[in-house]
Amino acid sequence: MGRFFKTLLPKTLLGRLILGTGVGWSVLVIAILWVSLRGGSGLAEEINRAHLNYEASLIARNIQQSISLRLDTLETIVTSQAGALQGDVPLAEDSDNDVQARLSDHTALLELFDSAFVVDAEGNVRGFTPSLPGAVGLNVADREYFRFVREVGRPFVGRPIISKLHDRRPLVVMGVPLTDAQGRFAGMLGGVVNLRDGRFFLDLRSLRIGEEGYAVLMTSDGTVLSHPDSSLVMQHVPSTLESPVLSQALDGWQGTGTGRLINGEPALMSYHQVWEPGWVVGVFLPQRQTHQPIIDYVRRQWWVAVAVVLSMLPLLWWLLHLGLSPLRRLARQIAQVGRGDIARISLDTSLEELRRIAHTFNSVEYERSRERAERRSRQAYLDAVLSSSPLPMFLADIEGRISYVNPALEALTGLSAASFRHRAWLRRLHPEDRSVLFALWRDAVDGGHELHRQLRFECGGGGMMWLELYTSQVKNGDKPQGVVGFIKDITHLRAQQKRQLWEAEHDPLTGLLNRRGFERRLDGTYRRFREHGEMASLILFDLDSFKPINDEGGHALGDEMLRVIARCLEGCVRRDDHLARLGGDEFAILLPGCGNPQAIRIAEQVRLAVSELSVLREDKRYRVTASLGISCLGADDSDAQAMVTRADTASYDAKAKGKNRMMSDARCE
Repeated sequence: MGRFFKTLLPKTLLGRLILGTGVGWSVLVIAILWVSLRGGSGLAEEINRAHLNYEASLIARNIQQSISLRLDTLETIVTSQAGALQGDVPLAEDSDNDVQARLSDHTALLELFDSAFVVDAEGNVRGFTPSLPGAVGLNVADREYFRFVREVGRPFVGRPIISKLHDRRPLVVMGVPLTDAQGRFAGMLGGVVNLRDGRFFLDLRSLRIGEEGYAVLMTSDGTVLSHPDSSLVMQHVPSTLESPVLSQALDGWQGTGTGRLINGEPALMSYHQVWEPGWVVGVFLPQRQTHQPIIDYVRRQWWVAVAVVLSMLPLLWWLLHLGLSPLRRLARQIAQVGRGDIARISLDTSLEELRRIAHTFNSVEYERSRERAERRSRQAYLDAVLSSSPLPMFLADIEGRISYVNPALEALTGLSAASFRHRAWLRRLHPEDRSVLFALWRDAVDGGHELHRQLRFECGGGGMMWLELYTSQVKNGDKPQGVVGFIKDITHLRAQQKRQLWEAEHDPLTGLLNRRGFERRLDGTYRRFREHGEMASLILFDLDSFKPINDEGGHALGDEMLRVIARCLEGCVRRDDHLARLGGDEFAILLPGCGNPQAIRIAEQVRLAVSELSVLREDKRYRVTASLGISCLGADDSDAQAMVTRADTASYDAKAKGKNRMMSDARCE
């Protein structure tokens, strides 16, 4: 086989130099293009992640604003034009024709909704615009949106439903209550948004991110509201689209991750919440689209590189042929020395210049051989020291390319030395730590200082362990030559610290936050309010009739009641809310991103749930109730304690007015 390859090589040194230089150029060009492709793909993905996150947040904000505009318009028609939808007689006694005529006068509604309607207190449709056969006289008393507006008296965005009319349209209803002169519920004014053909979702359905990216709107239970494929509207999210990222988004998480499209293709995806109606915006982009510009760029540069290399070969041949003509014999012996066939050059020539070259070459070769032997000896000694060290360690160049790892590091990570040299360890790093490590490495190299960082690293079995990285530069004088790094497994230490932190911030009896943990989250909520304007509400309450439980049943029975209440509260709040036991029978519920109307609904749910709880002792059942105070952050609050003080005052007012009730801070209404 070796002879076969030798026959393919040029027979002259000139030809081999030309061939070798051309191959070297080609390899260099390929390496540069490959590095550009790898690096550019990662950069392109990061840029696209940021872009998708921005697009998702922008779409979510626009939808929220559109919903607010429609609800505000409905409320304005109801409140600022008193009597416009109700005649001189109560709505229930008015004629359908008169109600229909007054509703038709509000043409602005049809700019915002696909249709609008008026319902009386019994749930009968009294007016519908634009007119549709069978709409007037239809009873919607069983619909969720009507029950909510009638019972709560607040504007409401309903869940997607199918129309009762003959067209069976999928739709979403938004409604506000109508009241009579005495403030009693008289009906509702509603607006209808058609999910399949309505203008509300038209821009969202036609939106494209790049060439193939698109946006989807769904409810928090996974029902599709808007999708480029209209056949998926009102369907549950297809199983092929389900992923951990989507599951987290349906639970209230916002952010960017990876998953698969309906056709199974890998994609980047970003989710953002539309809080008021409980909707989720998802923006999707096939991963191949993020890499395609880099691939096209590399493909164009490849043809440029090929043209440059081919055009340089004739010039190279001419120059080498001209310069090597008097040195052919010397070149042959140098090649022999390089191959190890001979130890030194021995020229039989009268040319003094060639003699000096041969002498210089022999001297250099002698020194090089001696230094090579010394270097091998030092390297063998260093390898022995590093291999015997129980501390995991590695050697790398300034750019972060690892050239050596000792057996202790291989045993710790489960990766071979070859895997480290091929940068397989990068894929094991947690994505959030990867980019940070690159930035810190470059900062440490440029600044000439040490690097100390804790990182998350994936184990061979798929678990995650914490590693502590410490690096120091190796210098030759003032010039850095490389980096030596040390690794320590701190997984157990991190777990212990996490457990200690949990114990320091949680109540051991109920498992809820204690006062310290509550105060820290309260300060964070106030800081986000000041920096980003994120609203927040607070519910404070203590228990009515709790003392008899301790006095008659003992503290053990009182502790049991506190634990029962803690478990009950967990079922009444959202995932991102914070529950705390501040001491004794005093509890707090911190509601980030929650306005006063929703806080009132949660407080009422808590009040009812607590009133239904009981504990049993010697055939006697003990019950408690709650007196709740509600407050929210205000623009003039100098700190978070101002909201706590107002909620505490409201709680005392509730107890003073008869207990088992809730009072809201007047500033939030």
